[in-house]
This record gives sequence, C-alpha cells and structure tokens, in this order.
Amino acid sequence: MTSARDITERLIEEGINARAHFQVWWALRNLALPTYHETMSQFKYVDFFHAANSGHYVLFFLALTEIFDNDSRVAGISELKRALVSEGLGGVAQALEDRLRPFTPRVQKLMAIRNRSVVHNEHAIPRHRVYQINGITPNELRELIDITCEGINGVARALSINNVIFDSNRAQDATMHMLETLERGRKAHEA
Repeated sequence: MTSARDITERLIEEGINARAHFQVWWALRNLALPTYHETMSQFKYVDFFHAANSGHYVLFFLALTEIFDNDSRVAGISELKRALVSEGLGGVAQALEDRLRPFTPRVQKLMAIRNRSVVHNEHAIPRHRVYQINGITPNELRELIDITCEGINGVARALSINNVIFDSNRAQDATMHMLETLERGRKAHEA
C-alpha cells in the first residue's frame, strides 16, 4: 500500500504542473495577445506559440484530472484520503474532503471534458460541443486549481512536507517577462 506521504508528494508534483501550465496557457492565450500579438505572430516564433498554447492547455488539463482520477492505481485525491484514514489521519482526510466537496460538480465537468475531448476524441460529439455541454470557464478552472493546491498543501503541512505547491503567479509572470524580452528584441531589430 502506498503511504499518504508518497501520494502527497506525487500530488504536489501534479499540482505544480497544473498551476504552472495553466498560468503559461493563460498568459499566452489571454494576457499576451493584446500587447505582444505582433511579436508572437512573427514567422520565426508563430509555430512555437501555437504549439505552446495548445500544449500547455493539454498539460494543465491532464495534471489536474490526474489529481481527481478515482482509479485505485492512481495517486489521486481518493487514494490519498484512503491512505490518510488508514494511517490514523482521518481528520486530515476529512478536512481535505470538506475543502473540495463544494467543487464536486466542477470536478465532474472537468473529468467529462477529459474523457470526451482531451484524452479521448469522441467522434460522436464535436470538441466545441463537449465544452458547451460541460460549461466550465477558465476562471472556474483557475479556482479549482487554487482550491485543490491549497488542499494538497494542507495535507503536506500535516505530514511535515516542506516543499509544497507554489501559490504565486510566477509561471504567468515568467511568460510575460519572456514576451517583453522578445518584444524589445523585435523592436530593436526593426530600428
């Protein structure tokens, strides 16, 4: 049986991945376009930004859904709660459950999108319809990532794990700083 500590350490990795890849996707798709569209559209960069945009989207989606995967072979939240209870930490498991319970409908939507569009390409329903049917917004995804990461960090602290999921916008900020540098280079080259 996998220990609560081992599962928590895996979930910390997935939480970092979910948060970082979401922030990079958000920065590229929403924050950068108004200011850096011309630089991002340059022939020598455009393919990178198209690939990075879709790649970071898939990666944050996969990391977040791995956290909520209920398969007993997966180091997810459900297995973490079982491990905590079996190790005499039922209160910690209950606190995690209480934190995440209000988001159960959102998690169900997330998993439905994963199953029909991200991991599997269901041919009976076009991808855009999968998103319409499940109706989850980027802000709702960000909030789910934040609440989930807070919950995992709470368990980590209870287990005396010091390396936890970052709680800043550092991946988003790094993306914007990189674009600022590319923009300055583009403008300097044109001058």
